[in-house]
Amino acid sequence: MIADSVEQDFLTLDQMISDLSKEARKYRDSRDKYHKQASVLAEKRNRLQEKARELSSEARIYREKRDECNASARDSKQKREGFYDRAAQMKAGRETGDIGETRAQAQKCHESVVKMSAAGQANHEKMSQLMDEASKLREEAQVCHEQYLACKEAADLEHKKFTEVLAKIDSLKNSLPDRSRSVVRYFDSVYPQNEHQSREEGKSDVTV
Repeated sequence: MIADSVEQDFLTLDQMISDLSKEARKYRDSRDKYHKQASVLAEKRNRLQEKARELSSEARIYREKRDECNASARDSKQKREGFYDRAAQMKAGRETGDIGETRAQAQKCHESVVKMSAAGQANHEKMSQLMDEASKLREEAQVCHEQYLACKEAADLEHKKFTEVLAKIDSLKNSLPDRSRSVVRYFDSVYPQNEHQSREEGKSDVTV
């Protein structure tokens, strides 16, 4: 009978749409999970990059201090050598002056050389430490970024599957357009309106 056939068509269509709706929800939930993971990874990557920038900025300050100390050490070394030369000239009788004071000045410059060289080395070590830490953070950030891209790619794939299933649902709803019109007319004449409404084209409750 036509009623049984039509009824079976509707039940089959409803079941197919229901199954596809479940599949669509699965892909949607998977997509949203990957998006959430990507968001977490992006935040972590950004924090690591920001910390790396802060450390690099701090390292530049220590580099400037190191360069200043090294410049001061070179200046003091040059002055020390000048005092040594004057003291040697005085000792040889080719120049007059207080040789003791000259040697004292040379010693003072030598102490400055030692002090500035040590300070320069300390600043260099601190700079190197900060640069190493910044480099490690950037490497961690890069790993996070690669994981982020992987999650985004996975999310895009799940979204593609999701939209494909939605398209199948729409296709099923429109698969029998001519017959659907006759079916609606048939059920209008056979079933009460409230019963027929529950049998309208199976509607998916899946949201994008």
